[in-house]
Amino acid sequence: MKLNNPYTLQETVDKLRYVLIAKSSLCSLVLLEKAIAKSRDDENYLSLMERTLTRGSTVELRELLSPFGEYFSAPRSEFPFYPHADAVNGIDTAMHYIKLDAIRPGDMLDCIVFTFSYEQQIQCWSI
Repeated sequence: MKLNNPYTLQETVDKLRYVLIAKSSLCSLVLLEKAIAKSRDDENYLSLMERTLTRGSTVELRELLSPFGEYFSAPRSEFPFYPHADAVNGIDTAMHYIKLDAIRPGDMLDCIVFTFSYEQQIQCWSI
């Protein structure tokens, strides 16, 4: 099922920032800000960014963010093993939260709360 994004580019960026800050996804937030900075200097990139964030897919998001790293790169020897892919996945997940919230208001906050609850349970299991 394809979820539509009814928001403008600026609304989408604002919502992405909100979700990424709420989830403490610093690496994803830094990557988003790099893309925003590039879009200010490059009209073609701005057009691609608008198309991708308002109507694009996961694959298109990977392509949009490819100037900042290789999604399918080999793992690093230290943690985080896949920093670029993790950051892209964080933005992609936030996009899904935003699209779900457009269908059912309140779902974005529910997803954020659920994610934190799940992550806290994982931390407890690893003690």
